[in-house]
Amino acid sequence: MSDVLYSKAPGLRTRSVEAAGSLIVFTPQRPKVHWLNLAGWYLYELSDGTDADHIAGEYADAVAGQVAREEALEQARACLADLVERGILTTRRAA
Repeated sequence: MSDVLYSKAPGLRTRSVEAAGSLIVFTPQRPKVHWLNLAGWYLYELSDGTDADHIAGEYADAVAGQVAREEALEQARACLADLVERGILTTRRAA
């Protein structure tokens, strides 16, 4: 189990654009609008104080049969890091 927990950053404004399969996220602390694809949207939704291993595993299960498990785990971890860098997710160490 990873000791880093992922959560949605406070104060975000979001709007789903289901026809485009996207989630629009506005980050007010670093004013910018971000468009998340379905994978990013799913990982964003899974980030509720959960560790990266659990989130990546859920993602890999969701895309099973479309993407090899190891590749899906790598994609999920890379996307989580990107969402943190953009200020959409925050991290904290588990107690």
